[in-house]
Amino acid sequence: MKKIVVYIVISSIMSSVMTIAVYKKYTKEDPPLFPYGSSFEKTTPSNSSSLISSAGLPDFTRVVEKTIHAVVNVKNYSKKYSNRLNFDPFDFFFGFPDDFGGRGKMPQRNDIPGLHGSGVIISPDGYIVTNNHVIKDADKIEITLSDQRTYRAKLIGTDTSTDIALLKINEKNLPFIYFSDSNKVQVGEWVLAIGNPFDLNSTVTAGIISAKNRNLGILRGETQTAIESFFQTDAAVNPGNSGGALVNTNGELIGINTAISSNSGNFIGYSFSAPSNLVGKVIQDIKKYGTVQRAYLGVRGMDLSKAEYLKAYNNETHQNIKPQQGFLIGEVFDKSGAYEAGLKKGDIIKSIDGKPIQNVADLSFMVGTKHPGDQVKVNIVRNREKKTFNVTLKDSQGRTKIRKKEEITPSELLGATFETLGKDYKKDFGINYGIRITEIRTGRLSSIGLEEGDIILSINGEKIRKPNDVDRILKRYKGDVTIKSIKQNGQVYIAGFEMN
Repeated sequence: MKKIVVYIVISSIMSSVMTIAVYKKYTKEDPPLFPYGSSFEKTTPSNSSSLISSAGLPDFTRVVEKTIHAVVNVKNYSKKYSNRLNFDPFDFFFGFPDDFGGRGKMPQRNDIPGLHGSGVIISPDGYIVTNNHVIKDADKIEITLSDQRTYRAKLIGTDTSTDIALLKINEKNLPFIYFSDSNKVQVGEWVLAIGNPFDLNSTVTAGIISAKNRNLGILRGETQTAIESFFQTDAAVNPGNSGGALVNTNGELIGINTAISSNSGNFIGYSFSAPSNLVGKVIQDIKKYGTVQRAYLGVRGMDLSKAEYLKAYNNETHQNIKPQQGFLIGEVFDKSGAYEAGLKKGDIIKSIDGKPIQNVADLSFMVGTKHPGDQVKVNIVRNREKKTFNVTLKDSQGRTKIRKKEEITPSELLGATFETLGKDYKKDFGINYGIRITEIRTGRLSSIGLEEGDIILSINGEKIRKPNDVDRILKRYKGDVTIKSIKQNGQVYIAGFEMN
């Protein structure tokens, strides 16, 4: 019994490590929402009176009965985390020691779940959505249903930009949750969070939507193409809730619980959920194409609500732009959809397809639900004049064509082009192999700090002599990738990322 208690404590604590926490921060109509066939249809809105008990208090029993069996426990079995189980649980509450994970190491095993979280069944044939950080680095993923049936799950695909992953188990006639249109969610409406906090299965908490379109910066450590436009709720969410369901009072899925705002790792007031429209687009792409079809507008800029940044911009450009709702374009990328449509630096984006753009979260969400080749209507203000542009969105390579995963080369995923190292570089750096980065875009290499001019020496320990070696080594490869390089100042630099 003592071992079981210790295991539960440790498992919950390890989930806390991976639960994305936000430290000290509180800060096309009807898109296709139902990705797996005709079984996904909008449910008929229920009579709101059913939410009131005989005592006049909110009663969510009907909603819970409808949804709770579609939320599952997700266990991540990973050699990477098994070594981190042998530590004093109280270290978590008082800060991890410097040698955390290094003392009293246990033998490496993959039959001990290092992490656990939640998932949501979204189709009767066993498709499950969860957070990417819940199943990251897993050697085995185990799903436990509310009736304690257990299954080995297959990872269909992941998306670090939204922290979403799609799993599949072999079963039929499973309970599932319908998607709802998250664009219709309003601040102040009741919501329920369903998940497995601290490994306590089938836990339900209630609250309200306290804010929308929160951009917290919590995913930027994973990727430079992060899309954050979270719902903020006061429904209690704790470690283990990650990947669980946020549902409305009709029992429809409006979000996937992703993050908590906390200094301790535990709930202290607010939690954040990825909206269902964005989740639906991501999992549709993964299932249909094998990878997310990411579209880009082709601009960089800032919120006009950020007074301190706006002041600096005004001083630099000798303008007097006032704080307001909208997105100020600071740069337009060459050959992008925005560039070809005629958008310019200094333009203020006010709406896309008629939807107001109040901040960068609105912009990233609107573009994040689109595909390369989609056309959007962008309303801007330029020199106090209103203008409208039709912009054709492109992918990171400037293409407007949908491409399946098999068509995308590893070099493209890395986001760089290379050239064979010339004699002068070999002589200057005292090496006889390597390739030089001639151009770098948003991708795996930029996310780990590599820049144009850096020289890649090896990938996963194998020396690189020509650009084709990159695709040869990484073609069909999945797992951790280690890059050894030389920076332009001569410093040897080793960094890594996950290829999936």
